Amino acid sequence: MARPHIVTIGGGTGHYTLLTGLRALDVDLTAIVTMMDSGGSSGRLRDEYGMLPPGDFTRCLIALSSHPDAVKDLLGHRFRGGSLQGHTLRNIIFTALHELTGSPAETVERLHAIFAVNHRVLPVTLDTVQLVVHLENDRIIRGEANLDGLGELLDAPVLSVYLDPVAEAFPRALEAIEKASLVVVGPGDLFTSVIPNLLVRGVREALGRSRARVLYVCNVMTKPNETPGYTVEDFVGTASVYLGEARLDAALYNNVWPSLNVDAYRAQGSEPVRTDPSRPVRAGLLHPADLLLEGTLIRHDPRKLAQAIWSVARSEGWW
Repeated sequence: MARPHIVTIGGGTGHYTLLTGLRALDVDLTAIVTMMDSGGSSGRLRDEYGMLPPGDFTRCLIALSSHPDAVKDLLGHRFRGGSLQGHTLRNIIFTALHELTGSPAETVERLHAIFAVNHRVLPVTLDTVQLVVHLENDRIIRGEANLDGLGELLDAPVLSVYLDPVAEAFPRALEAIEKASLVVVGPGDLFTSVIPNLLVRGVREALGRSRARVLYVCNVMTKPNETPGYTVEDFVGTASVYLGEARLDAALYNNVWPSLNVDAYRAQGSEPVRTDPSRPVRAGLLHPADLLLEGTLIRHDPRKLAQAIWSVARSEGWW
């Protein structure tokens, strides 16, 4: 039997964590990465050089790189002073290749050789777009960084998100989705890292045409300026809405909470994401598992997450 082909869709730290775990499995991997980052090093380079934001993309390259850890540490180094302050070496390399090739598609291809990536990392789009968030009180927030950088609770829940202008999907990303055995959506910031990929024209249609199963990985903590008070059902329901006709086959969530000190998180308005028994979802959709990384930070454990995805796939008879 051919190795399963897993396609991941997301961005941010959650996507890096997922790929770090999945690369240990006997599978072929294609990571499809959001390209709407407008803050930090990525945002500055995007504005100054008129190119794709490199941050999420190059982070995924490192996650799937076969370089030794010492080289990965070098590529991930963030400068702490001078004109390069805040930039990472991986983002600088991306920028240099952008100038050398003048072609986003060729830049993507060459980066795989430089980062020694055995699998594939693909941008969801090559278009320059902004994420726009519409709140229920009609407030409009333009730019991923402007939502992500809010230090306080939203003054109203998110009503909808869209892209301005409309973005067209990178054809290779659509091909990967159509040929996948399994598509894993998330984990990651719901409205700034995950859903933006589903707003790109062609992505949901490709998911609908694909024979791949679709699995959503729920966040372990809420985010005060994005998903305050969200339950597992809220995350799953929102993802399902933006997936459209691409039916969600399973959702994985953490259900083990050892005696961790969450006071620091609660002080910032962040709470563990739990289920709400009063809001039942489709029978068999939710799959609980211990996904928590042991330590002071509350986040997914890459190994546990990969093993849980594999277990769900096997138990559901997907391969």
